[in-house]
Amino acid sequence: MNDTQTNEKHLEVIQNFENLLEDGIANQTMSDIASSLKVSLRTLYEIAPSKEQLVISTIDRILTNIAKQALSSMKDMKSSVDKLRTFTKIGNEAAGPRIQKYADDLNRIKGADEMIKAHESAYIDHIKRLLDEAVKNKEIQAIDTRAVAIMLGTVARVFSKKNHQKMLAASAEESANMISGLIIDGLIQTK
Repeated sequence: MNDTQTNEKHLEVIQNFENLLEDGIANQTMSDIASSLKVSLRTLYEIAPSKEQLVISTIDRILTNIAKQALSSMKDMKSSVDKLRTFTKIGNEAAGPRIQKYADDLNRIKGADEMIKAHESAYIDHIKRLLDEAVKNKEIQAIDTRAVAIMLGTVARVFSKKNHQKMLAASAEESANMISGLIIDGLIQTK
């Protein structure tokens, strides 16, 4: 098999694994996963040396693709505030419900928390850049952009915790979007 075929096959397996991951694989072995995906165990080990690495690399891929989607959706926008609204809305979806589907699997895997924190940090850094841009363009008032970025970048993760979800009137994502909107609206410069 040539490299192009191998890469295409691996990509198809990874895409199918993403769907399997949504159902949870905490108690499955690599052999169980290979069987569910209808591929050889050898193929899975070509992709990742362990179940843990397979989960981490797949979720890393999911989050990277969401980030690319968010950045792409903002490319034609002129307003920094509109970019910020779009970016946080997509981020709230990713950090909230999308990631929580994988919570049981991630909680059991060494190294997963570091990967999630790296994505969260990149997300917060990008929100800060958008806030800095909005301040520079005089769309929002001068503020501590790092503090606001941390709040906007973590609200969905906070609301997605099971003990918090039980107390919310809406979903974690809807609640995060509401709070993000209130924060952004409160920053807008009045003329």
